[in-house]
Amino acid sequence: MNNSDTLIIGGGPAGLTAACFTRGRTVVLDRLSAPARKLLATGGGRCNLTYDTDAAGIMGRFGPQARFMAPALHAFPPAAIRAFFLGLGLETAVEPDGCVFPVSQKAADVVQALVRAARANGADLRCGVRATRLVVEPAGAGGGATARVIGVETTHGLLHARRVILAAGGQSYPSLGSDGSGFALARAAGLALTTPVPALAGLVTRESWPGTLAGIVLEQGGLRLDVKGASKRLLTGPVLLTHKGLSGPPALALAGEIAARLLTGPEVPVRVSFIAARSAADWLALFEAWRQQHGGRALHNLLAGELPRALATALCALSGAAEIAVARAKRGTLETLAASCADLPLHCVATEGWERAMATRGGVALSELDPKTLACRRIEGLFCAGEVVDLDGPCGGYNLTWAFASGRLAAVGTEKPQIDE
Repeated sequence: MNNSDTLIIGGGPAGLTAACFTRGRTVVLDRLSAPARKLLATGGGRCNLTYDTDAAGIMGRFGPQARFMAPALHAFPPAAIRAFFLGLGLETAVEPDGCVFPVSQKAADVVQALVRAARANGADLRCGVRATRLVVEPAGAGGGATARVIGVETTHGLLHARRVILAAGGQSYPSLGSDGSGFALARAAGLALTTPVPALAGLVTRESWPGTLAGIVLEQGGLRLDVKGASKRLLTGPVLLTHKGLSGPPALALAGEIAARLLTGPEVPVRVSFIAARSAADWLALFEAWRQQHGGRALHNLLAGELPRALATALCALSGAAEIAVARAKRGTLETLAASCADLPLHCVATEGWERAMATRGGVALSELDPKTLACRRIEGLFCAGEVVDLDGPCGGYNLTWAFASGRLAAVGTEKPQIDE
């Protein structure tokens, strides 16, 4: 069958969800040998499929562009997503941190539920087929007032369709399917894109000393950007020192913005706090108390009671307090060490890249799409959903929530969007 009512490019969470809601003849293309390979790997193979909040709670984690998501999320919020999967026979449960997982703790069960539902809805899943070009009829052809998509060129020939949903994912973990091909298709069709960069990835620092402490985790740590005009809010949570720099939830959450800023500069300064609840003044007060109580003890040994020993030794060395008894340390030295413990500057020169990124920042510009339908404003019949759109959120099921909600909206959206004059 080379003619369809809806052709979906991408067999990931957005594409498969769309296939569950389309009407008429539906074909789903995936370039890999099986659909949703990346979804199988999410949440350590457990699949954190949403978060226990409402639509506003999801939008609140996506930054200033989040208003665009409102129609999709209000129509298909986390509670509706959970009900949808329950209707497919998949029970979910909320963990203490608010993350929602399948009760079975198996991502494969999520994939199987979506595949069964898509096929039950009549969708034809074709794996091992790569889309190579969107076939767009220009404005004026056939009497049309706007350009119109009429099909897709693939590695298995031309497929005609009345409408196309581009849900090919982003560019993260390309070995699992998201290789940036959706961006190439959109760009070739004339759509504007925000430059894609890796998001939810580890950070590479100019400073080499974190690499000597790889494996240390600061469970109560924090991280913030140190850039003019950027939010100075400290993102808290476990901070992991790695062979290349920093990882852990705060680092992952900042990676997309850092990667975007690295497009225009060689490095991005950040500040790390090793115990987020403590200010430099708090640390200094502690050091002064040690002067009174433990004057003859080495400062790095005392600090090792608060932080991992190797880190305590490194911070003392960085602050000019190596092998010094606390009573002999000058006030300025203690102030420098207090600042290092509370707000240490580091400089990010890269992220760990596409192979390690869990998400993509950038993609099809929101100005190209009608948020009420996710239809392209300038190409009739073309819709975009999921990670190919310029929206990204933090870890915790937020990005999958957008994938499910946008896939559904693209499937039920009107064929003829309002065209702005």
